[in-house]
Amino acid sequence: MKNLIYVLGLGLCTILSMQTHANIKKHIEEQGFEFVKQIPAPEGLTGWAGHNDQHPGTVFISKDEKYYIVGDLYNSKGENLSIDAMNTHVKEAVLDDVWKTLEKSTWIQDGKKDAPRVVYVFSDPNCPYCFQFWQQARPWVNEGKVQLRHIQVGVIREESRGQVASLLLSKHPEALFAEINEHKGKKKLDNLQKIPTEIAEKIDFNQSLMGKYGFFATPSIIWKNRAGEFKSAQGMAKNLKEIFEE
Repeated sequence: MKNLIYVLGLGLCTILSMQTHANIKKHIEEQGFEFVKQIPAPEGLTGWAGHNDQHPGTVFISKDEKYYIVGDLYNSKGENLSIDAMNTHVKEAVLDDVWKTLEKSTWIQDGKKDAPRVVYVFSDPNCPYCFQFWQQARPWVNEGKVQLRHIQVGVIREESRGQVASLLLSKHPEALFAEINEHKGKKKLDNLQKIPTEIAEKIDFNQSLMGKYGFFATPSIIWKNRAGEFKSAQGMAKNLKEIFEE
């Protein structure tokens, strides 16, 4: 999953802070850092690997709990000692959190709830490749092998956002979404001019995830393979069996 791993691998900047209260670890957690695993550290420090908003990082706390450093640890040879700790202890935790975040996005269910494989798809109502992907996925979806979760974004045309809002506000979003795809977008959604705040926030959140995970095209696809490894693809997928079976 090259795009996602690259974005999530961006390090945190180094910060030095003095604290007078006893529970400095709790203070760091309040700043958004999630502790995952204690790691080796230089004398006088306690090291931790974790992540902040799904960005892996390391934290080092002084034994007297008056100081802490957020950032990478280097030895005298200039070798980054934090990388191995983040790859070993944090990568899986971050990707698990990514999956939970995708679950919280606003998506259209396409397929059986108990399908053995779930695939997330960022899609725009004016994306021809999204319609093509939907069509080509029918054998796996109709057989109950795959559930697609279409995360709705409005990024291709000016009217896309209003159309997404119209879809999400419809009485039967799943049925309407299927109808639009069956007609390959020839049947257009209404372009809603005044989008309720609640719906606007959902669309904004969906689009923020695209940027956060390094996606810039639709469809953008995220799934887990048989081994539970994260995979992703952008644009029209060339190997559907890789996405739906392997």
